[in-house]
Amino acid sequence: MPFFEQKDDINRKVDYNHSQPVSVIACFNPEGKIMPVYVSLEDLYGNICKTKIESIKYTKDGHGCTTYCCVYSNGYRKRQMNLTFFIEKHLWVLENY
Repeated sequence: MPFFEQKDDINRKVDYNHSQPVSVIACFNPEGKIMPVYVSLEDLYGNICKTKIESIKYTKDGHGCTTYCCVYSNGYRKRQMNLTFFIEKHLWVLENY
């Protein structure tokens, strides 16, 4: 019997109908927690734009994932987006895009 068996029922599944995989540049804080810094978003014309995340309003730890409520600027307007990092899959997704 193996020492560690992964249980699929404890890890949240990625719902690709309500989330889109995205590229993220992230850093680690001194406690070892990962924090998103930049995200690549597609504009209306299909161009990929790197967007700086100005702040994190809150984080929510789930089963096998962490969700970040991020604030970024779109021109002169502040916007929010939810980024979720799936730990086992090493995957960032944009929720409800």
